[in-house]
Amino acid sequence: MDSNAGLAIQCVGVLLITLLSLFMRASIKSASLRYWTIAWASLSASLVSLFIGQHVTAHQGVFFSFYFFGEYIFGLMFFAGCRNLVAGEHLTKRHAYVLLPAFLLALVLPRLSRDLNELFMIHSTTIAMLFGACFFTLRSGRLAKEATPGYRVMFAALLFLTVDFLHYVPVFGARSGLLGITLPVSYLQYTSIFDLVFEILLGFGTVMVLMEGVKREVERANRELMHARDQLALLAQMDPLTEALNRHAFHSLLSSTESDEAARTSGCVAVIDIDSLKPINDTFGHPAGDKVIRSVARAIRTLIRADDMLFRWGGDEFLVLMFKLPEGEAARRMSALNDVLEKNCEQWIGMPITVTVSYGLDGFDSLTGLGQAIECADGAMYAQRQQTRRQKPVIHQVGEGLGEAVL
Repeated sequence: MDSNAGLAIQCVGVLLITLLSLFMRASIKSASLRYWTIAWASLSASLVSLFIGQHVTAHQGVFFSFYFFGEYIFGLMFFAGCRNLVAGEHLTKRHAYVLLPAFLLALVLPRLSRDLNELFMIHSTTIAMLFGACFFTLRSGRLAKEATPGYRVMFAALLFLTVDFLHYVPVFGARSGLLGITLPVSYLQYTSIFDLVFEILLGFGTVMVLMEGVKREVERANRELMHARDQLALLAQMDPLTEALNRHAFHSLLSSTESDEAARTSGCVAVIDIDSLKPINDTFGHPAGDKVIRSVARAIRTLIRADDMLFRWGGDEFLVLMFKLPEGEAARRMSALNDVLEKNCEQWIGMPITVTVSYGLDGFDSLTGLGQAIECADGAMYAQRQQTRRQKPVIHQVGEGLGEAVL
């Protein structure tokens, strides 16, 4: 196989990598991919220019200048993609000045010698420096710590390409008998194939790194969706006014423990009702009524344990599940509820409103019998509320324009 065939194969291989990058851009929005696509396209055009320049005599130097400049753009744009990958840096207008020395070098090189092999020693050193810059950029970035498969492939490909282009200096020097060493011509016929192998490896490395980035984005989006789902599930089971659980949460608790050992747990259930909430709303307004409801929920939380469950059962009713708590201890806690309200309610509400509650209590041996226990507790609560209403007036006005609700 002669060198022209090897160069043609290299042109086709790099063109396929360019097409792959273009197709990926349709689905992956990445600045690194954009820079790398420009790099591969520049390399494709560069190799085509070299192939044409080797087969024409007119304006041969122009084609060689296009070849050199295309490869410099390839190296610079690939470096820009690596910088964007590890540091998020983007190209700006001021970076265009970097193209000036590359353009001048590409313009001058063909005029230094008519032997392309002699020029290639200077050119390959420049390209090796660009590959080396990409190599150290990746090594110093966050990808070095992650050590993903894609990063390792890119790291190896850039290292191989750096060494590959550096070794062209003694190889082409030996072709001219430098240091008295002469390499066989057959070796030079396969240099394009060596370049293509390493370039394909680099292309696959970039694809792997991009796919790993997409995977990380998908995993992050999934985590956010899971968090949002959990938040929505929590909101669906929470009363927004008191941050207590709602009836939906109660029924979810029963359905989730039907066949579980927790279904056989015992404890006490308390049904708590705010005495005459409607007169408070009518006298002081619904914002005051909302504050009363929140204050009662706050008072209940001061008396129950962290493992107990507080539900807002209705507009002015609460339900408390106290697991594995003796009925006597549960009754002692609930009996202190009105004392807590009397001591703190005015401060919590910010108005001279006295709030009292009625409650009923009953024990349960399992969650399956919880419904009957709630009915018994509700009946006890109703009886206590009726007794309270017979003993106290609903509204007692204190002073002009200021009332105190005694419930």
